[in-house]
Amino acid sequence: MNSSSRVAVVGTLNLDQVVHVERLPADGETVLGLSQTERPGGKGANQAAAAAAITSTSLIAAVGDDAAGTTMLEYQRAQGVDVEHVRRVTGLSGRAVIEVDADGTNRIIVLSGANAELTADHVTASLDALDPEVVLTQLESPREVTDAAARWCRAHLRRFVLNPSPVAALDDSILALADPLVVNEIEAAYYGTADDLEPLAQRLRSRCTSAVITLGAEGVLVIDDGRVTRINVRGVTAVDTTGAGDVFAGTLVAHLAAGIELPEAASLAADTATDFVSRSRN
Repeated sequence: MNSSSRVAVVGTLNLDQVVHVERLPADGETVLGLSQTERPGGKGANQAAAAAAITSTSLIAAVGDDAAGTTMLEYQRAQGVDVEHVRRVTGLSGRAVIEVDADGTNRIIVLSGANAELTADHVTASLDALDPEVVLTQLESPREVTDAAARWCRAHLRRFVLNPSPVAALDDSILALADPLVVNEIEAAYYGTADDLEPLAQRLRSRCTSAVITLGAEGVLVIDDGRVTRINVRGVTAVDTTGAGDVFAGTLVAHLAAGIELPEAASLAADTATDFVSRSRN
């Protein structure tokens, strides 16, 4: 049956292979691993799980017909995410190989697998059935998927939140709909073409409805209604930063769907992400 959710996340599911090392290897270097774990991940899945901890959330995605696909769907259900609109397709599910060093810094390689089979038609039909208040998507899926989510939000006057990761060139019409555009400092520089934070924030404001720039331990910048608000975060020891940006984005949209204004929603999301990076997930 079709069910409505306040948040719909359009994105990816990957089975994460996480290798912990003392330090990340240099080019051509071999280092010994300390431990290895396997866990459900993917930007869409991570964001949906974070949002579902706060409000009703559906995931629109695709997984393979392999054991990994079954495992990831079971995990999403256990997190309270509606997976009715996740397609099962023939082939392998997505994978991600993640290296994490002793400081919590990570490097990630993503293999799309079944995620590449997510289509614009499936996204549009799923959003029609769900009629969410807020739609969140990223750039790990085929570009037509991002465009379909943005077009649906424009046609139905729903809030479109874009986390453009990994960064890629986007049409101005897509960026203009982002409310907010959720980026880290490197991603912000890609779209804002400015070196200093204040000019960067204003440049982003000219290209999208609103923007949020995450700065790690330096806090968060919120650009909304022509204002730039700086949000400080608590100092913690980072154990593993993998997925922290996804937790931030998912928590942010859940609070936005609940009617909380952007600066306060960003502050709440920053608190949740700060707690997340301080916990071990071995």
